[in-house]
Amino acid sequence: YHGTTPSAVPAILKTNVLAKPGDTVLGGIKIKIIDGHIKGKFKRWNKFSKKHEMFNPNQLFLSPSPKYSSRPSYAKLHTLKSGQKAQVMLQVRVSPKSYNVGQETVGATKRGETIDSNFSNDELEWYTEELGAINITGILVRLLP
Repeated sequence: YHGTTPSAVPAILKTNVLAKPGDTVLGGIKIKIIDGHIKGKFKRWNKFSKKHEMFNPNQLFLSPSPKYSSRPSYAKLHTLKSGQKAQVMLQVRVSPKSYNVGQETVGATKRGETIDSNFSNDELEWYTEELGAINITGILVRLLP
């Protein structure tokens, strides 16, 4: 799954490609790292692989968990004309061996929160620099009261 904004959906559907930060998409729009997210590379301990890695935020981020991808930090809340709130998330398939797996980066583990009982917090982020490794299979919309 990949949380996104409603305004990004038309460009994603036109190209059928998810772009990573630094890429320029149809219409000349340059993709940026969202405010509040990690901006630069840094060395970290990957709790899933049990290895040190150079973490690069300029990648495509996905999750096997819709609960993680639908967090407002990824699937931004959008207010419809009716006043109702909505979120958009893409359902995706990822080519095997094209991605790495790592821990959540929203601070849930530090707070003692389990994000999704179906997955360890240490395996909630999948990330890749490989364009074309992701196939979009559905658009999910959640309407909130």
